[in-house]
Formats: sequence, structure tokens, C-alpha cells
Amino acid sequence: MAVSSSPSAVASLAVDIAIADARRGVFESGGNNRGPEVDEIQGAANHQMGQPWCAKFVWWYFERAALKLKVKNPFPRLFLSSALETWAARAGLIVETPQRGDVFVKEHRHTGLAAGSLLPGLFVPAVEGNTYTINPNKEGVYVTKKTRADRCTFLRF
Repeated sequence: MAVSSSPSAVASLAVDIAIADARRGVFESGGNNRGPEVDEIQGAANHQMGQPWCAKFVWWYFERAALKLKVKNPFPRLFLSSALETWAARAGLIVETPQRGDVFVKEHRHTGLAAGSLLPGLFVPAVEGNTYTINPNKEGVYVTKKTRADRCTFLRF
């Protein structure tokens, strides 16, 4: 499969929907990797509650965007970041320079969505689930600027 020069309409819309939810406030509550919205993501992905949900987060927003656009979700049901990264390499979906809508796998263990192009210092604006900004006890969906590109593999759908 050849990598497109720009992310798909599904990927772009997934970022828009995820950013809207981050602004609205989606947080864990009632236990690690749990909460009403988190449980909705977990249930839609694979019904395994209480698991790390960063890759499920990305799949969920791709799923919502695909449904809205009435197309098939291109993101596979792979919810272990390292497995997703391996699959993407075999599928030829790895790109060097991130663009808005690309998926990243950070250090083989965390997955999120690039919300823009590289910033100075090799940081990627991102929208991520199962993460935090300031308080590690308040995990949820956040728009961040803390993701270092040199620690990521970028996937383009």
C-alpha cells in the first residue's frame, strides 16, 4: 500500500472531533482507565474495560469520523501500540514528517493523533487520550504540545 501525500479525510475529521471532546472535557473517573466516556471508548473498541486506552482513543475517533463520512474506518482494531506500529510498518504506512491527522506511536507504547505540523524543538501538536498535561492524576483527552517527534513513529491513513 502506498502512503498518501496527505492524511485522509477520515483522519482530518477524527482530529476535529477529538479536539472538540478535549475542549468539552473527557476524563477518567472512578478508577484507573475508567469513566463514562472512557468506558464508551473501551466498550466500542473491544469491551475490555480498565485497559490502557490510548490506541482505542485513536480508533474511536477514526470510527466516529468514518461513520460521519459514511466510509470504512481505515484504522485497524489493534489496541497495543507496539502491535499497531508493527502492522503499519508491514502495510507501508510509515511517514517521516508528521502532518495533521497522522497517527503517532511514541516509544512503542503510546498512541495519539498529530493535530498539526512540527513545531520548533521537534514537538508535534497532538490530541491524545489516556494522557495528562500537568496533573498525572487527571488523565483524559487533551490537546498537547509535549510530544517529541524524534521519539515517535508516524502512520498515515
